[in-house]
Amino acid sequence: MAITLKLSASSSSGKSLKIDAIRSLAAFWVLMYHFKPPLFKQLLPHQLAFLGSALWSGATALFAGPAAVIVFFVISGYCIHAAYHKDVALKPINYYASRFIRIGLPLVILLCVVQPLPAGQNYLESVLWSLDCEMVYYAVYPILRPRFRYIGDMIVGCALMAAAMVVCVRLFGHPACHGCVYETYRIPGTALLYAAGWVSGCLIAESQRNAAQFQIRGAYSPLTRVLQRALDTCTQTLATQLIFLRAVVVAAGAAVMILLSESSLKPAMLPLITPDITLPVFQFLAVIWIATETATPSRSRVWSTLAACGAWSYSLYLCHKTALALLEALSFDTSGRFAWFIEVGLAFAISYAFYRVVEKPSHVISQRLRKYAPDVPGAPAA
Repeated sequence: MAITLKLSASSSSGKSLKIDAIRSLAAFWVLMYHFKPPLFKQLLPHQLAFLGSALWSGATALFAGPAAVIVFFVISGYCIHAAYHKDVALKPINYYASRFIRIGLPLVILLCVVQPLPAGQNYLESVLWSLDCEMVYYAVYPILRPRFRYIGDMIVGCALMAAAMVVCVRLFGHPACHGCVYETYRIPGTALLYAAGWVSGCLIAESQRNAAQFQIRGAYSPLTRVLQRALDTCTQTLATQLIFLRAVVVAAGAAVMILLSESSLKPAMLPLITPDITLPVFQFLAVIWIATETATPSRSRVWSTLAACGAWSYSLYLCHKTALALLEALSFDTSGRFAWFIEVGLAFAISYAFYRVVEKPSHVISQRLRKYAPDVPGAPAA
């Protein structure tokens, strides 16, 4: 049985709600990864210093920023194809203008804003790698879309090519450092490394929006049908176990950080395993999670609250480190007991202001360009 044969308006609204909510959580995860947790030892009585150290170590592993970016990639593939899959003809000029204004215009404006700050460019570079990958995925989507009959073959092909690339680099190449993925593989290699997750996001949208097509023999390649049925089975099995699945996803993200670290949290017998191995594996767990969440839409108040924040998650992701650059330029003392709360509060304030002034108008322009394409369905913005 397909995931969802017909999507009602309320169902589509529920899916969009969850996608926006998950985006807000992912952006918060990245912020916590970059800012690190507060120094609990300074906030707790001296007698509980050991507890503060344990909380800090646990929270450091818990907020796995790279894993959250992988979730962003899966959501991006899902949203792009959900928005464009029914278009009779994808007009390249309108498509590229819409997509690159959506994410490119805010980026260019932010670059101009942070350039005068001494450390602004350095802080921004920590998020640029993922935007470079997004640009690659956006660029190839119009080429791949007419061939989505073979979308399963694309996913397997991307995964195999990425695995072969990692093996070659590890055996014959020279990684920049143990945990340096982008520095080692650069833009094309990094985009290939996580391409299977992005295309899998497209598969989720394809299987939900074109469920009836999967019942037609020969409409999709055999491998695509196998992957779709496997994904469908996973979503049906886990739909009643969502709390467990969410816990597994968070724990898996933390495992990515622990395996990369040399902290006491990691058993001594475990080797240092780098993100170019763990994150490509994690992306398939993220695909199952996103497929399950979108197959079980919810109108819970919690999701509504998180979704409201999800509207400006891109600004939060893009701008949060600008707060650190600004405070550094002002010679702010980062060692104070409440310094972390000031940094995070300023990051949220800057990000929200940027959303209102820059991102939201950019989104409006993008949507107007998007309307020139025929047969536009309603879908969550990517």
